[in-house]
Amino acid sequence: MSAIIVLVGILGIITGSVLSIKAVIQRKQKQKPLILTGISLLLFIVGIILTPSSPTLEFDEASLKTNDKGIATVTGKTNKNSELSVDGEEIATKDGSFSYKVNLTNDEAQKITFTATLGDKETEEAVTVIPSKEFVAFLNKEKKAQDTIEQAEAALALAEKNPTQKNYDEAATLVTSLTREDLTKRLAIVKENVPIYVAVELAETKQTKEQLDSATALVDKATLNKDSLLKRLETVQQKITEKERTESLIAAARTAVEKAEQEPTDAHYEQAITRINELPSGNKDLSNRASGVKRTLDAQKEEAKKVAEAQKKAEEQAAAEAQQAAAAAQAPEAPAPDTQGVQQMVLVTPTGEKYHARKCGNGTYTPDTLENATARGLTPCSKCY
Repeated sequence: MSAIIVLVGILGIITGSVLSIKAVIQRKQKQKPLILTGISLLLFIVGIILTPSSPTLEFDEASLKTNDKGIATVTGKTNKNSELSVDGEEIATKDGSFSYKVNLTNDEAQKITFTATLGDKETEEAVTVIPSKEFVAFLNKEKKAQDTIEQAEAALALAEKNPTQKNYDEAATLVTSLTREDLTKRLAIVKENVPIYVAVELAETKQTKEQLDSATALVDKATLNKDSLLKRLETVQQKITEKERTESLIAAARTAVEKAEQEPTDAHYEQAITRINELPSGNKDLSNRASGVKRTLDAQKEEAKKVAEAQKKAEEQAAAEAQQAAAAAQAPEAPAPDTQGVQQMVLVTPTGEKYHARKCGNGTYTPDTLENATARGLTPCSKCY
């Protein structure tokens, strides 16, 4: 209001001055312009007097506490003509009085700064809002409830990703303590998928055609991670196929080894080794059995070699004896016992069955009388006689 009075006074002074100058020039009466100028000057002075030098700002309480919901109301007064704001937000005033609601979101005190503006001048004052004990307790309760919700959502997310019985039980323990319909519905979906995951895990463990078919039938009804389950079943199918192939190879290798054991020949042994080498990871038991076949073959070959050598030696000996017999047919007859009292000497060996006229082979030869030699049953050597 004082600003309006000052403005009116200025306009009146300017108008009165112009009219006074014009009256002087035109030599008219100057009383009215002077009166207007005087009144305007008076208004200007009054407006200046009424205009405050700077805005004022006062709070009913410099520090106040919230209620149990974290709300506090700041009240105070400023100039009637001042503009009031908080962080750029204009606050409505009524005859200079104001009321501003503060809502805390945590358990820390908050300083609220008010700005009063009058013309080009500003005044700033701050009030502190402190959370009450009731509000802090409320925050703690809310935080605990929020922590429980976050834990339940985390456990539920894990159960949805991997719906095992263990994950479902952990999620159920947390979700059932809350009154959240959305979480309860999600938990029910997990429960429906638990048997499906159990069947898939069983198929992965057992790796049998029956378990695979059972799991496949259940996965068709899955509502969680169906694509992932189908990929896992594809892997199980591949393992079963590989397992059947390996079992077939093991059976073929076992048959080959058994045949080699029953009929140990080089061909059967080589066939057994070929079948064992076809096994992806080998087979220690069959390899050991094949090694036994190899030892048998080596022993047979060594025995055959000895037999061949003995046969050859026998043939050579027979030929030598035949040659000796032929030579004996042309040799002089064995000497007859001496009837004149002179003992004829011959050579004998400790274990030989012949007596000799000379050393004609290996062995230890000792001299003896012909009479003693014949008395022992020795006969003349065909080579010597």
